[in-house]
Formats: sequence, C-alpha cells, structure tokens
Amino acid sequence: MSTTSRDRANWTAVKTKLEPLSPPALITLVHDLYRASPENRRFLHARLLGPHVELAKYRQLVSDAVFPDPFSSRSVRVGEAQRLIRHYRQATGDVPGTVELLLTFVEAGTEQAADLGYEDERYFAALERALDTAVALAPDLPSDRRRELLRRVRRLAERASAVGWGYGDYVGEVAADLGPSA
Repeated sequence: MSTTSRDRANWTAVKTKLEPLSPPALITLVHDLYRASPENRRFLHARLLGPHVELAKYRQLVSDAVFPDPFSSRSVRVGEAQRLIRHYRQATGDVPGTVELLLTFVEAGTEQAADLGYEDERYFAALERALDTAVALAPDLPSDRRRELLRRVRRLAERASAVGWGYGDYVGEVAADLGPSA
C-alpha cells in the first residue's frame, strides 16, 4: 500500500485538519494537549502566560537533571536538561531566560563535577556548548544582564578551576575572553 501526500503525518496535514475547526473545538484540542503531559502544560504556560511564570520551574528542572540529589537513585540526565532549555526557548523566545537556563545548566554541572568528581567527556562537552551558547547570546541581552553573565562566568571559572578534563581551563579561557566588561 503506497502512502500518498494526504496520508503523511506532517505539519501540513495537521494544519489542513485544524483550519476548519471552530474556536471552541480548537480550545478543546488545546485543553486535551494541556492535560496530556506536564511538558505541554509548561510550554503553554510559558507561551501564553509569559516566560516569568515558568522560568523558576524550568531552572529547578534543569538543575535537578544535571545535578540530581546524590542520595537519590536518579541519574544525571544531560539530554533532558538540554531539551528543557530548548523547549523554553521555543515556547517563549525569551533570550534572557534562555541564558539564565543555560547558565543554570553549566553552574549545576560544574558543581556536580567539583563536588562529586563527575568525569565524563560528553558531559563536559555539553557544559562547554551550553556556556558557548550563553556567551553567544550576550549581545542580545540588556547591559545589566550582560554584566551579570560576566560575573557568573567568572564565578564559574573559579569553581571549574578544580575540575579536570580540560574543562576548568576552558571555562577560564571563556571568562578571560569576555574581558573586563561584557
């Protein structure tokens, strides 16, 4: 049985089905999506109620994913933290909030490595990418947020100096490259 373009599951097919729906039917559909998962609820809250409504929740989820309670049976979930940051950014377009989450990710990861001696090359590569992304977004931040970014990266460099795998050196270089003011 061949699949026609009408039978494919893609955005065009979904959009075609959505267009004739009445406003009450669309609200019912969104309500069903809202009830389907906590992730959908966070997305809708952030998109429709404003980024400030969910930022603290996202921060906690990112931090917990990267540095779970050492006495719990939860593992480090870098991919989940990255997904949360990506979803927040898609939902809100909020650059300062996205930078906040990226820095939370790097700070929690650095604490994890410094406190517990966590050692994994992919882990450090993910922290470095997140730091690079936060720094790349700095020009889009208001000046007070750029100064805060610089302060946080300098604190990170101090904390990361005790971490091996070249990570501490990398964070130190990023802090130095930012110069005296961001």
